[in-house]
Amino acid sequence: MTNSTPEELLHQVTECMNNKDLDAFVSLYEPEGSFIDESGENFNGTERIREKIKGFMDMNGKLENTVRRIIPAGNIILAYSDWTFKASGPDGNPVDLSGTAIDVLRKQSDDSWLIVIDNPWGIKK
Repeated sequence: MTNSTPEELLHQVTECMNNKDLDAFVSLYEPEGSFIDESGENFNGTERIREKIKGFMDMNGKLENTVRRIIPAGNIILAYSDWTFKASGPDGNPVDLSGTAIDVLRKQSDDSWLIVIDNPWGIKK
């Protein structure tokens, strides 16, 4: 999966989550990428990210994401996105999450973009 712009990469995050395509989702991160969860814990590396994201995908939810701002600095981008995630918890009760993500993306040698740091909770955590 090639993402030729930062916006395309962020769109792919949403598509992969909604299609429950864990392999494609994890491929959007650099191998040593980081994902910060709702508690503030940092999950480094694609295998740890895979373990964490699987729980979200298992909720069969729907992610919506709107890119708010892109700040370029050479081959690095700081992106702000507003998102919502609606699903059902293991007990069947509704799960309704939202936030403003702060993400760091980096342009790769093949001109595609990958996620270096994914902080869906923004400044909350």
